[in-house]
Amino acid sequence: MQEKFKIGIIGIGPTGGILAAQLVKAGHNVVLVDINKSHMDKIKKNGLTLTNLNDFNVKFPKENICYSIDELENKELDTLFIAVKASHLEEILPQIKKIMEPNTTIISLQNGFDTEELIAEYVGEENTIRIVVNYAGNILEDGVIRMSFFNPPNYLGVLVTEAEDKAKKLAEIINSAGLETVYTPDIKKYEWTKCILNTISPVCVVTRTTMKQTMGFEDTRKICREILREGIEVARARGLNFEPDFLDKCMSYLDKAGHHRVSMEADINAGNPSEIGYLNGKIVEYGELEGIPTLYNKIFVSLIKGCELPPVNRD
Repeated sequence: MQEKFKIGIIGIGPTGGILAAQLVKAGHNVVLVDINKSHMDKIKKNGLTLTNLNDFNVKFPKENICYSIDELENKELDTLFIAVKASHLEEILPQIKKIMEPNTTIISLQNGFDTEELIAEYVGEENTIRIVVNYAGNILEDGVIRMSFFNPPNYLGVLVTEAEDKAKKLAEIINSAGLETVYTPDIKKYEWTKCILNTISPVCVVTRTTMKQTMGFEDTRKICREILREGIEVARARGLNFEPDFLDKCMSYLDKAGHHRVSMEADINAGNPSEIGYLNGKIVEYGELEGIPTLYNKIFVSLIKGCELPPVNRD
């Protein structure tokens, strides 16, 4: 019989919520943290519901529904996933360090480059793991998450060899919970792959289109290809060994995304900071270090930062 774990997840949006539901269904004790009161109230009352690819509902003990990180104190968690937007990471890490138990494993369940390095600065490399997920979804209403797609497997890796045993065990747990996940010693390659794919998000935001629409319209498709090409060139300059036809493979992968609305659009619509600095912004930053031009990425970083500007009060 598989060992059961007490797991915390901070951020119960689509990524964190899907993982939480699958883990509870597999019998694990999962503690949820989110500041969205109405969402958490509904989960406390009715449970968390997944729809579309998976259709089921799971219930949580009331004491497992937390509205702040401080409420995790003395919960005695084995593992803590961080599934908030990367743009909030620096804000919450001091809070996590304050309440975490010794030897609790912290996993970055986020989009964006190098989030695991930032986590390790607070809790140590030996307690830090990175997971790259290949599923996505949207919150349909409070307590209900639609799982849009899953292109397995997910990949899980470490910063130092001391964390390998933890990571391999964790990969087995997630895999047995119905989300195919494998341990890899080359997590940076998969992290860069996922992040490069996500760099088309600002095109979807600016054009107000789904991924399928963005990839299906010839003009925006060409822009996406150039954004990806720049990212791949920067990755190769930084020592990532992608195959010669990797750009074509990325385009083919994105063609299968369907009518999915990127999470960056939800951030912009809600007036929240986006993850642009952890995605296209990092391509620009590393491109400057390596001497690689990144004109397309620079343009869309500027456009998204423009979208983040507060509205003007005309009264």
